[in-house]
Amino acid sequence: MIRLKHLLRELSDSDLQRCLKKIENKEFRFIAGGDNGRVYQIDGEDKVFKITKEQDEYEVANRIVDRYNEFTTFIPVYYVDGKNMYIMANASNLPVRIKKSIDLFMQDFAVYARDEGGEVSIFDFIQETDSIDPMIDNFLNALKTDIDKLNIPELDLDLDFKSDNIMMWNGNMVMVDW
Repeated sequence: MIRLKHLLRELSDSDLQRCLKKIENKEFRFIAGGDNGRVYQIDGEDKVFKITKEQDEYEVANRIVDRYNEFTTFIPVYYVDGKNMYIMANASNLPVRIKKSIDLFMQDFAVYARDEGGEVSIFDFIQETDSIDPMIDNFLNALKTDIDKLNIPELDLDLDFKSDNIMMWNGNMVMVDW
C-alpha cells in the first residue's frame, strides 16, 4: 500500500513540466555554488536545480532519481536531464549544534587520515572512534548503507562529506552534495 506522505513527496508530471518551463524561461535565482557546480532556486517552487561539471556527482543523482524512499540520506532527486543538470527538493540549513558536531568529527577524521597515511573513508573512521555524536553516528551508518546500495566504486572514498553538504529536509539530515 502506498502511504499518503510518500504520495505528497512525489513530483507529478505537471509539476515537473512547470519546473522545467520555469528553468527554460529563466525563472530562477542563484543560491549556492562551489568548485564543480551551481544551485538555483526555481521561482515559486520548493525545488532547486543544480548544474554540475562533476560526472561522478551526476552519476549518483542519476541513480537516486525518484528513489528517495530507498535512499533516505540523500536529498530527493526528481529529474535528471541526461547531461549535467538535475532537479531536487529544497532543503534548509542544519542547526548550528549539528553543524559544529560534524565539523569536529571532520577535524578528528583529518587527523586519523593523516596518521593512516593513505586513502581512508569516514566509514573506516567511525569504526575506530568513540568520540562521535550519536546523531552523526546514526546518520553515517545510514549513509554507509545507502552508499553500499548504490554500488559505485570508491564512492565512500570520494564522498564530499562536510557540514556544508548536509542539510535538513523533512526533519532529517540529508546529503545535498556528494
